[in-house]
Amino acid sequence: MSKFLFGAVYIIEQDYTDEEMRRDLANMRDCGFNLITLWPIGNAWLAKSSHEWVFSKTRYVLDLCQELGMKAILQLFGQNQAQEFMPDSAQTPEMESADQYGPWINENSLWANLNHPVVRDYFDTYFREAIFALKDHPAVYGWDVFNESHHRTDDEWTTRKYQEWLREKYGTIEKLNKEWYRRYESFAQVRPEKRRASYSIWSSLLPAVEYEKFRAESLTEICRFLYNTAKKYDYIHPIMIDGTSAMILVDDLTLRNCDEFETAYVPDIYGATFYPKSWGKNFKDTPWTLSMYFSIPAGAARKAHKPYFVNELQTHTQSVLTPGSEVSCEELVSWTLMCVFTGLSGMQLWRWRPFLHGYQATGRGLTRIDGCPNKRAIAVNSLLEVIHNNGELFDDFRISRPAVRIAYSYGGRLFFDSLLKFGVAGKTFWAKNMEGWYKLFWNWGMPAEMTDLERLNEDDFETPVMIVPGAVCVSETQAQSLCRYVENGGILIADGRIGALDDRGCVPPEGIPGKTLSKLFGIVEADVGSGGRMLVGGNVLPTGFETQELELTDSSACVLAVMEDGTPAVVLHEYGKGKTLYFNNFEGLVLLEKLWPELKEIISQVTAEVSCIRAQKDEHVHLSYIESETQKAVLAVNFSDKAENVSLTGLPAGVVLTELFTGNTVQADNQAVFTLPACSHAVYIWPCR
Repeated sequence: MSKFLFGAVYIIEQDYTDEEMRRDLANMRDCGFNLITLWPIGNAWLAKSSHEWVFSKTRYVLDLCQELGMKAILQLFGQNQAQEFMPDSAQTPEMESADQYGPWINENSLWANLNHPVVRDYFDTYFREAIFALKDHPAVYGWDVFNESHHRTDDEWTTRKYQEWLREKYGTIEKLNKEWYRRYESFAQVRPEKRRASYSIWSSLLPAVEYEKFRAESLTEICRFLYNTAKKYDYIHPIMIDGTSAMILVDDLTLRNCDEFETAYVPDIYGATFYPKSWGKNFKDTPWTLSMYFSIPAGAARKAHKPYFVNELQTHTQSVLTPGSEVSCEELVSWTLMCVFTGLSGMQLWRWRPFLHGYQATGRGLTRIDGCPNKRAIAVNSLLEVIHNNGELFDDFRISRPAVRIAYSYGGRLFFDSLLKFGVAGKTFWAKNMEGWYKLFWNWGMPAEMTDLERLNEDDFETPVMIVPGAVCVSETQAQSLCRYVENGGILIADGRIGALDDRGCVPPEGIPGKTLSKLFGIVEADVGSGGRMLVGGNVLPTGFETQELELTDSSACVLAVMEDGTPAVVLHEYGKGKTLYFNNFEGLVLLEKLWPELKEIISQVTAEVSCIRAQKDEHVHLSYIESETQKAVLAVNFSDKAENVSLTGLPAGVVLTELFTGNTVQADNQAVFTLPACSHAVYIWPCR
């Protein structure tokens, strides 16, 4: 078996015959697959009662895998709980999840309450039965215990968990009352229903923020329960959990409550699922969004020092009546390569055969309805031939060292959205501000990755450039970490009323951004205005959302741009061995609208000494980088409908780049220049030195 693990999800349908399944597995093997995901593990249609689990068909498919030299991930939970741990006959109304805002606020969520003790008992029983029945089969690779982890419920069991969570956090009800500006006599009286009451959040944002933070931590606890339950019955095979990927970017953060930088610490392998052309998404015209979307769970896995798998990637249409969700061969191959170049250890496509029933009927899949491989399967096979024939690169690789890290915190996002009263879906602009900054460095071809502001570590401190966008809430601990980063030589860029609140939701009395961050950036906020215009080198530029009237707190700070009233708009400040660059507005929104040459020049000068590959290219071209012990590689994807030129600088002098799919070579002297045809991809490799 090749070290590079690749395959697709194979759903064991009650409609399939043994002959069909044998044919399907053989076709998957012939496509180059060596690892597949099986679901459902329990073959419910063969059971004599709803409380019986049968695994004979799963064992049959595992036998086929063993015969064909393949391994299988066994997915225990994630798609349909009635086919998994919780028979419908057992579930009572009190075991159901409930939503304060109505039954349809999150209709795609689970219907069993994962916090209910009886539901958890069923998990335990099902995991025990499935694992004991299958764990000794030689084709088993590992267990996926929660696919697309999420949970939203406001039931009584969860409310009691919330009350206990508050007790552990605050210790006494008197302390909670002081922080919340409320008048409870016990934690049992704290209920979440009125957490956003207007006159409550006028006094403190904590009642609104704390419940949403609890929901995310509760999801992590559920993941830990599932992990520990599986580990109790099998301590040998690795256990996976898949996040609801890049949910930090969605308009309403509260629908899925998935803090990936938290949950990635739980399993042995952290996974992700991606659907780039579903539910109205299509990133063809904004490929930097797709790149950012792919990068978040990968960054979470690396932060937790866990192997990373993509356990689902869309292969084709969403359903019968979903025009615009079709996936071309080129899109599927390019998306797959983009995922590979985020540094994953394994890859699974969703799915092998299209759905035969349900909402997604006719959708997804690498075969026609009758199970015969389609043109997408042929395209994937061709890709895998190249990957398997270049084991020197792909058998054991990592992403190239990031030149830029974008730091955010889940809690900081909650405070940001709470200031907008969580609003209607789409009201928040936090993600758009972050996207603008990501777009800038992505467009320069500089390797960028996401990181967690709450857990900055040595890897972060060794990154040359760190961006902290829209961080209106910064704790003193986070502020001290940022100071340490800059003191040691880092370049820190921030914007948009950083440090307006601390982690209790309080404004620093000495002035925004607080004494620690004021020393770091060399500024203090004197006032605030609703927008305005910035003067840069004699040109007038817009500002994003609102502006700050800044005053310098250090005479050595250098003003690089001013507002029309003459107050500082962009401030450069040296601190220790490093420096900071501060923008007095939500500059990411401006960059997302347009990569203004004047702004690019300022940031380029500040980061000019950073040693890394850079590019000149169109903004429809994606670049990313990996390396093994002996080789380095750049992936280039052209999403444009016309040919595009790419120029790379920062490569070793005299190196020759070889394109994997064509064998074409490019000589790199001061730069390497190549052309990408319309809607195409290329992978150029060169030897490490």
